[in-house]
Amino acid sequence: MDTKMALMLSLTLAMAIIIVAGNSDAAPSSPEIRAFDPYGEAIAVSNPGPGSVDLSGFSLTDGEGTWIFKESFMIPAGSSVAFSSDPDCRSFGGRYHIVALGENGFSKAKGSLVLNNTGDEIFLMKDGAVIDAVCYGSKKIDGPDWSGPPAAIKRGYYTLRIGGDTDTAEDWAVRRPGVTEMDFDPGRSYPAEVTPFLFPDSGGVPVYRALEAAEERVDIALYLLSSKNIYSLLCDLEDRGVEVTLLLEAYPLGMDMIAYMPLMKALVNHGGEIYLIGGDGERFPYMHAKYAVVDGRTTILTTENWTSDNMNGNIRPCSYGDDTGNRGWGAAIESADFAFLMEQIFANDICQDYGDVRSFAETYPNARAAGNLSYSSPEGEYGKPYQASVVPFFSPDGSFEAESYYMENAVERVYSQQQSIGSSMRDVAEGSPVWCMAQAASRGVDSRLIICESSAGSYADELCAGTGIKAASMRFPYVHNKGLICDDISIVASVNWTDNSFSLNRECGAAIESADIAAFFAEAFLRDHARCYLYEGFTAEIIEMKARYRAGEEAVFSVSVSAAGDYSFEWDLGDGRTRSTSVPRMSFWPAEGEHTMTVTVSDGSGFSCKASAEYSSEKDPSAIGWIAGRLDAMGPASYIIFPAAAIASAFAYAMARRSRGSRRRNR
Repeated sequence: MDTKMALMLSLTLAMAIIIVAGNSDAAPSSPEIRAFDPYGEAIAVSNPGPGSVDLSGFSLTDGEGTWIFKESFMIPAGSSVAFSSDPDCRSFGGRYHIVALGENGFSKAKGSLVLNNTGDEIFLMKDGAVIDAVCYGSKKIDGPDWSGPPAAIKRGYYTLRIGGDTDTAEDWAVRRPGVTEMDFDPGRSYPAEVTPFLFPDSGGVPVYRALEAAEERVDIALYLLSSKNIYSLLCDLEDRGVEVTLLLEAYPLGMDMIAYMPLMKALVNHGGEIYLIGGDGERFPYMHAKYAVVDGRTTILTTENWTSDNMNGNIRPCSYGDDTGNRGWGAAIESADFAFLMEQIFANDICQDYGDVRSFAETYPNARAAGNLSYSSPEGEYGKPYQASVVPFFSPDGSFEAESYYMENAVERVYSQQQSIGSSMRDVAEGSPVWCMAQAASRGVDSRLIICESSAGSYADELCAGTGIKAASMRFPYVHNKGLICDDISIVASVNWTDNSFSLNRECGAAIESADIAAFFAEAFLRDHARCYLYEGFTAEIIEMKARYRAGEEAVFSVSVSAAGDYSFEWDLGDGRTRSTSVPRMSFWPAEGEHTMTVTVSDGSGFSCKASAEYSSEKDPSAIGWIAGRLDAMGPASYIIFPAAAIASAFAYAMARRSRGSRRRNR
């Protein structure tokens, strides 16, 4: 492990040197405070670009003590460096290189800059002018450099700039060390050769082939690895001199780790390294990612855990009559640059500095190893490669932003296949992926959704009835997928549509830009959808009405719709008048005669139905009836236009007319 970490560090340093060289000719820019950790006495400074910045002549101060930069210290565009008075500072979880006082011209000036743990202010200065400022805890800056309450702090965390530069607490948020901050960027694209595959159709054969080809190292991060044959292959790889390292979820929900400990112990005995993540000090509620990096060039991403059923090695057309293996997607990505990024994520997550990662060998020293592990290579080949561009995204960094971005920009199709949708995500409200799909449908985009039957209930029909989404539930094979297709972009990810999965878990995904690959996944999706899409619309029934109304009596009509959802209602009163409502109820004063009320209920996706009922009303000779009839004939606006005083005047006028008519008849 030490060798691997050293390699990663050297690669990162090499990349930083390249970045510096690549930006040397750009225009200079202004630095800003990027992060701070009062408990570690550390302040990070960033250069937002576009050119490099030289910190020579700048200083950091809390008003009582000052750190200055006496020599040239260059920060390339888009980079950050941290500074501390503690030579052993470990703030920011290794996110930034830390320079200690006395190094590279970074020196102490007057006083002692000691960040107060309860509250303080930090200024980045040059030539006596404030370049940037932040205050935190109980300390508030008085003056034009800050507005509103101070930024938050928390022991064991650091405070990071997440917004722009509004000089308010809105720009800042506390972050746990060791949790990456790789925001989604659609421009972070890697050219690659990608082989898409399906579960259960592939039997996991593309995974086996990628692992079999390993020559130097294999790094695997999984929620659950329980396939005996995979463990057997990994043992063989170790025997061939390939370094195998596993990072597994320590507490997979509903799973008994003891059942798989003999397999883990066998791999450890063959020289493999296994680490468990979770528990005290955990950075993520779950390590839910599912990927492997082989020899720094091939990355395997799957929506599925590597279980015996999913990795059975049996290539066959999908059978809709059994549950051997889940419905899921996968991708084998050939790209050294993409693999390098995934290795960085792996190195970050497996780091033991944060208290949530421990060695399996040390945690379970008395575990017994499984015997008779003999690898059986599957027969046949599955899948073909395509040229593509791959955009990575991660949770908790920005997976919702990634998936919503592609749905919001779709113009032809949005297809999604999901194991489940969290309760807080089921409402078609802004901020949920279902809302993104519904918005796409409202733009005329073909929007289809498949949910696992065990978690769907009546939800699929509700979506069909209330939105333009063509939703269905699927029973076999078990839907464990988290796949998404937006036009010619396919998303293979471990991300469920839940709050935890988007915002807290460690999840990994990739948006694959390729019309051929999108067609591959879309063909499988549409085949699934055609088999399980059963929605036939809805029915409506008028439930509140009377057949006959007295003169001047208000009529109330209500309609019941067979499936819950959002509908619009068009009411034809049968006397030439119409009304439109967004609720299943309306009232009016009937016109004299026999009529047929008809209501048309629409769900906004092309489905509609009608319900009708007959009613009658006698002529109303009273003044109230006359006024009511005139107002109702004028439409709903009349109720708003005429205040109570106006209606009273109309009533008086009507009574006067009635009195004059009576006098004429009596002459």
